[in-house]
Amino acid sequence: MAMKTKNTEEVTFDDLLEGMEYEYEEERTFLTISGKEYEDVQQWEKYTMADFGVGEEVEGIPEITYFENKDRKYDSLRVRVLDDGEYADLYVNIPKPDKDGYVTNIRKSFDFYLTAFNFIFSVLRYQSETNVVDENGEEMNYFRKVNIIRFAKYVDQMKHIGIRIVEGKEDSNYDSWIIYKME
Repeated sequence: MAMKTKNTEEVTFDDLLEGMEYEYEEERTFLTISGKEYEDVQQWEKYTMADFGVGEEVEGIPEITYFENKDRKYDSLRVRVLDDGEYADLYVNIPKPDKDGYVTNIRKSFDFYLTAFNFIFSVLRYQSETNVVDENGEEMNYFRKVNIIRFAKYVDQMKHIGIRIVEGKEDSNYDSWIIYKME
């Protein structure tokens, strides 16, 4: 039985290049929100909020990334804490920031943004208790307008942070977390 071929035209090397488009592209370097290069954690052990109980603490080097959710009404910050071959990924839901990085209406009473509230509150409190207590001794419970992107960059620039898991709202299944140490 003889095999039939439809096209016996010879392909040359020049034929391979015909219509081809190419160029040299620098290898991409992935950076955190403040411009630090990411640590390669592919071989590291990963932890999430589900792995921790209330009162447990995580310490290490922070890496914060901002994620824009195009199909949702909120965005996210991922706070990654790196320590000796292990890392924890903790997330903060935030309202969509305006072009300058500001978000509005972050309330302690609103469960969905509680971690955003605690993130902001704990950074302010760590610097001074007077940042979060009014003249009557009442703790603030509402941020009308705050530049969350600036807060994220500030924390991302730290050499070491400590995070403590805290209880969420009473009627919620989700816990939250605070920053209790920054160096």
